[in-house]
Amino acid sequence: MINNKVDLQYKLNNYLTKELLPIFKYKYLKTDILAAFSLICVAIPLSLAVSIAVGVPFKMALISAAVGGVLGAIFGGSRLGVTGPAIAMSVLLASIYQGYGFSGIVFVGLICGVLQILSGIFKVGRLAKYVPVSLVLAFGSGIGVLLLFQALPSVFNVSVTTSGATVFNVIDNLGFYKEHLFSGSVGIVLLTMFIIAVLPRYIPRAYAFLCAVIIPVSLVFFLKLNVPLINSLHEANPSVDLLNIKSLPQVYKLMLFSFEVYVLASLETLLSTSAVDLMGKGELHNPNHELVGQGIANIGVAMCGGIPVTGVVLRSSVNVMSGAKTRRSAIIHALLIALIMYEHQFLGYIPVAVLSGILVAAAFKMMAVPQIIDLFKRNKSDFAVFIITFLTIISTDLLDGIQTGLLLAFIIVGFKMLRSKGEMKFWTNNNVLRVGLTGNLTFMSFDELAEIKKIAVTDKNVHFVIFEFTSLQNLDSTGAKSLIDITDELKKHNVSSIFHSPNSEHLKVIKANTFDEANYKITITEYQIKDILEESGYSHSASDVLRHGITKYVTHYAKENQELISTLAQGQKPHTLLITCSDSRLNPNAFFSANIGEIFIVRNVGNVVPPFMPDNIYSEIAAIEYAVSELGVRNIVICAHTECGAVKASYASGDENLGYVGLDNWLRLIKDGFKIRKPVDYHEGVSINLLHQVENLKTYPKINAMFATNQLTIHAWIYDVHSGNMLEWSESSQDFISIV
Repeated sequence: MINNKVDLQYKLNNYLTKELLPIFKYKYLKTDILAAFSLICVAIPLSLAVSIAVGVPFKMALISAAVGGVLGAIFGGSRLGVTGPAIAMSVLLASIYQGYGFSGIVFVGLICGVLQILSGIFKVGRLAKYVPVSLVLAFGSGIGVLLLFQALPSVFNVSVTTSGATVFNVIDNLGFYKEHLFSGSVGIVLLTMFIIAVLPRYIPRAYAFLCAVIIPVSLVFFLKLNVPLINSLHEANPSVDLLNIKSLPQVYKLMLFSFEVYVLASLETLLSTSAVDLMGKGELHNPNHELVGQGIANIGVAMCGGIPVTGVVLRSSVNVMSGAKTRRSAIIHALLIALIMYEHQFLGYIPVAVLSGILVAAAFKMMAVPQIIDLFKRNKSDFAVFIITFLTIISTDLLDGIQTGLLLAFIIVGFKMLRSKGEMKFWTNNNVLRVGLTGNLTFMSFDELAEIKKIAVTDKNVHFVIFEFTSLQNLDSTGAKSLIDITDELKKHNVSSIFHSPNSEHLKVIKANTFDEANYKITITEYQIKDILEESGYSHSASDVLRHGITKYVTHYAKENQELISTLAQGQKPHTLLITCSDSRLNPNAFFSANIGEIFIVRNVGNVVPPFMPDNIYSEIAAIEYAVSELGVRNIVICAHTECGAVKASYASGDENLGYVGLDNWLRLIKDGFKIRKPVDYHEGVSINLLHQVENLKTYPKINAMFATNQLTIHAWIYDVHSGNMLEWSESSQDFISIV
């Protein structure tokens, strides 16, 4: 509890000093003001477009931009994020407004704000990354299509009677739209869309949006085009009754709408702040802090009679690209919007078609066609979730669509979790069939296991079936029982079974479901398989083991990590040079949890670093120089291990030779260290040898110079082959201490 209070106090002080205090300083004032002016060039047209899409008076959207902008900037978790009404939420808010009026909008805003604050307090922000991409893409694309449908009447300047923005309603009203295909409104819409699409290639996006308003307004004024203006729309003052909740019809469904707005607003916010992070400006945002800030903003906006707000990607990116340095730019932009809101007469001259053009441009962007094509190419099951959710949304409504998508996603995930796959490979001698089990072995695995049994029994040359558990994620009782039954059947046909490398959980389930004599053998290492085969009179092919491993690597890892492999093909940039022993019990990438391309590895007998000599012909000096000078490595780890055979031999033989040529000469490099400090036994010899190799490394002139000036770090670690633990040499305690 004390630690939590200290941590909270630290975070609060850090927030006040680094985030709020700079608002009141003169530093960066000019750049923040300029960024604020760029922001309003985007924020005002977008806010007005949202008001058109939702169907509310444009004052409500401006209230949201002003109040939400200030509160989001002050209380949010992103320094340069900007809060306001979002086009992405307009379709959902339009449904709420049509069904429940102003009171419904305000009610939803309050509930959304409360849920966001609770989510931030209970640290739910990190869960956003677990939402299926296919579902988010379907939701966004569906909203884009519905937004396009919803904007069509204002695009064509017609009045149509609809019960909602769905594909069926659009088809019903195609006749109305065809008659106005060549109207002035359509021309203004197309011009606005063209400006938004083309001008950002040549000028900043903020000014492109300003041009997208000014140019059409000028054309309408000088050419005297007969198109409706904003001031021709009915501007009623919202009448909000917050206390009389009972007067709201279907409160239960309104609560569902509130939850959906909360989810969409939160995802949009976290997407926006993540985009700011990717631009590399300022510190990374705190997602939970950001949710609390958005919750406060939505409650404040609702109490002022506005529509729900969220962090907006476009506004935030404009803020960053305009050079904003502090939260002040978002605050100034919100205050300017508040000022314009009370002197808004000139806004009335903006054609409705301009705002419709902004809506249609946003709708096409939200459809995310390139991402959909990529999803289709990458994952057919995720694409199935996308297409069904998308079609449900555009043919019914958002609530039904998202519920259908979630249900389908859970079903597909469930099938994936229950599905198993056996990869079969005959060895060269055709007497051994290796089966790599992947996924999950469950009641749904019966057919796959039966197929394996059929192949093993049919081929008279097969005498061993090796079931590999290395890539098997889960094993339930039904799956284990089916597998054991298969081994019983194989035994009747004189085929022996081996369960290779099951983990502790696998073994528990297997043993719990073995009721009679076990017709299988369990192996953990490859040499145990070798012994079993040779005892039975069959040869063990090490080459086949390697080929089997390559097959698994190519079909699984390489296939799933093609982007990483393609990137590394352009060049390597490892972060660490690792000098370690050749011992087969050491797997550096495994115990460092490192991916390919991260560690430059030098392996030899006894993790030796030969001392630097100008005429040194050892390969180690070449590897060290290449890693540091050419690859830019600035971290070196020399890793020894317990039960080291090289250290044992060096300690036991003393000054005597073992009778080898190369090995005896090589071990002299270890014995030289023992002459400086003699170990009491070979266990101590491991650590003495390791520290001696560190000193040898420092004899390299460039290494020593960089180490002395803190340009390079050197670590001495010992891997314990008994426990898998790693020990690190501590200069302060003059001893090896556990890293974990």
